[in-house]
Formats: sequence, structure tokens, C-alpha cells
Amino acid sequence: MKKVQVFLGLLLLVGLAGAAAPINLCNYVSPETNLSDLKLSMSYRYFDDGATAGVETSGGRVALDFGQLYDSPNIGFTLAGSGEILLTRLAPSAGLGEASGTFRYYLTEDAPLFGFGGLETSIATGQPQPGVSVRAGVGYGRFSDVTPLAKAVTMEKELLKVEAISQPLGDGTLMAIARAIGRRIEFASVKDLAAEVVSLIQAGSGVTLAPRQVLMVEDVVIATGDSRNCGWAVQAGVGYELVDAYAGARDLLLTASADAALAPDPASQLLFRASFSGPFQIMDENTLTLRTSYDRALSETSTLLLAYSLQRVQPLDHAVSTSHAATLTLGFGIGGADVGLQVSLSKAPTSPAWTIDVSISAAMSLL
Repeated sequence: MKKVQVFLGLLLLVGLAGAAAPINLCNYVSPETNLSDLKLSMSYRYFDDGATAGVETSGGRVALDFGQLYDSPNIGFTLAGSGEILLTRLAPSAGLGEASGTFRYYLTEDAPLFGFGGLETSIATGQPQPGVSVRAGVGYGRFSDVTPLAKAVTMEKELLKVEAISQPLGDGTLMAIARAIGRRIEFASVKDLAAEVVSLIQAGSGVTLAPRQVLMVEDVVIATGDSRNCGWAVQAGVGYELVDAYAGARDLLLTASADAALAPDPASQLLFRASFSGPFQIMDENTLTLRTSYDRALSETSTLLLAYSLQRVQPLDHAVSTSHAATLTLGFGIGGADVGLQVSLSKAPTSPAWTIDVSISAAMSLL
């Protein structure tokens, strides 16, 4: 347990490291948010000491994470899923996974109050079958694509670095640039949008940008793979078990969940999700899932990813089943993949201690 606490503490400290950005990215509100991400990661380690009998180490992991977030003034939906399989001698030995989908309908224009309906499913080593439930209720909160403001801050940083401008642009100018980028669909071409952004920069700084800086602005505007979002939402309601994970009676459920996203600076993204549900005797029978991750671009060719997953199932009249998975990946861009060092911690319900794996890994973004 101490290892988990240390890992989560590290995740929080790293996430707050960029909080000193000149403007809070989460202050930007996009008219519409549509973000998606799909990542595959894998690692394997083989070690055979010739001085001893047998193979000392032969194992690894394969993980897949997917997320899609859509939010508009009237409706929104969230799709999320993650899965991890531990390998021993190339054969699956343990794993856990969860997936959820939620549709939101906003009830008022003045406050982010919404009604929702959704589906959740989970499976882990030790469960006879997947648990599947439907849910409905009310919630409060919104998410926003803050990528336009992140791009504006990136432009300011680059211009200051090459001394194209002598002082920061100011929050008003940065927000005006972000609004222009957020209206990208209204411009006939990327060059027209870049020209508008350049005009705002020059008006805010009193400096005429050189052609090289104009090209840099255009490159930042069209850059992909650097999406950032902010926001939070809490929701509660009732549900019904379509499939009981332990083949028991299908119950009516009480459900609650919380989601949060924070972009401390243009280079990083912190995500959190927690879900808790159970029948009316919720303290005797319940399911808790938690997923948090921190992703940071260290340079143009290197990234740091910290992730932690917890799944705790308390079946009625059965022992608690708890699965953990934690990873730290330091990746370096090689072609379309990130290759680097990976440290993985995992603990299946039947394991008396944590499994620690340090290995070379490969990861790629599929979306």
C-alpha cells in the first residue's frame, strides 16, 4: 500500500509542477469540445542467468487506453475504456479492464446541470464474469477543449525564446488568439487563420514578426496530437445490474462517479476518474474503480507518462477482490512510436505482494 501512496503522491506533485504558467489554461471555454485518444503500450522482459537453472524472468504487459469526450451547449457524451493484461512466458496470467459510456443532456443554459444515462462494465482476475450495469441520474459540471489557449501560450513562449518579442503578450491578447484558433472552421484556410493570429500578436506586442516567426505561428496552429482539456463533473443516480460479476442476483444499484481534467501547462495533461456503485446495502456489496494519469511532453521527442488503475470489488458474502496497475513510462520518439524505459507495478487479487517490472517498452498513439 505504501508503494501506491508514493506513486499517487508523485503523480500529484508532477501534475502541479507546471501550475506557474502565465495564464490558467482552464479559464478558456470552448464553444464545442470533441477530443479522442487511443493509446497502446507494451513491454516484455526476458532474463536467463546461465549460472542458475531455469529462466529467472519471462513476462510483460500489454495495455490499451481509449477515451472520447464530446461537449456542446445542449448535449455531451463520454466514452472511456482501459485494459491491461499481464504476461508470463507469453501467456496471459492476470488482467483488469473497465469501460463506460455516458450521455448527458443539459437541463439549463445558465448552469451545467444535466441528466444522464450510461453503461458501465468491468472485469478483473478473480471475477467469474464481467460485471455490466446501466445507470441514469443527474449531475453537474462541464469539460472544455483548452487546446486553442495552449497553442497561444506555446506561441508566446517560442517568440520570447527567440527574442522576437521583448515581453509577454498579456492575458487579453492570449485569450483573443485562443478565440481566433477556436473559430478555425470560420476561416477559409489555415493561412487566413494564421494571418489573423499574427495580426493579434503584432497588435498586442507592437512588433512586426519576421517571416520565420510567421511560419512558426502557422506550424503551431496546424499542429496535432497536442490536445488539452479542463473541467470536472460529478454525477449520481440509480442503476441496474444486467450481469452480476459473481453470478449473483441482479440488483438495483446506487451509483456515483467523478471525473476531472486539468492542463497545468501546454505540455501536460492530468486526468482522473472514479466510480462507486452497489445495491442498497452498499457497504456490504460494492464496486470501486479508479483511474488517473499524467502525460507530459518533456521535449519535441520525449514524453513522460504516469498512470494508475485500481479496481476493488466487494461481493456479498465473498472476499474482497482488489487489482492494481501502475506504470511510469519515459518515451523517446522514433518514427511513429515512443520507445523508452518503463517501470510497471501490478498486483492481482490472488498475489500476496506487488509485481515489479523494469523493461524496455514501445507505445504508439492510434488516433
